[in-house]
Amino acid sequence: MVPDQGDAWQRLRREDFSQVDLNDSPELLDLIRRMMRTDPSHRISVHAICLHPIVSRARMKMDEVYEAARATGANVFAASPLASVPSGFLEEILGRRSEDAMDLGP
Repeated sequence: MVPDQGDAWQRLRREDFSQVDLNDSPELLDLIRRMMRTDPSHRISVHAICLHPIVSRARMKMDEVYEAARATGANVFAASPLASVPSGFLEEILGRRSEDAMDLGP
């Protein structure tokens, strides 16, 4: 939800993201911060946004859904940013492990 023009909005305009709870995804918070810099000359470029790991993972997943839909003759709308997403999509693009993932580390 986008805040109205009250205190929460003013804090975002001052690059104060303390109210945003993205502790589970510092990578996403970094991207948002870089896109919302007050000084436009310090904002991340569109090219850099497209190359950002989160955006790249989302695009790759959407491409996979598109190719699967084409291969099965299903509606390719499922690959649209407007379509609903399968369970685990957000965790996958944010680089989070699912709760039931097997730990293969030492």
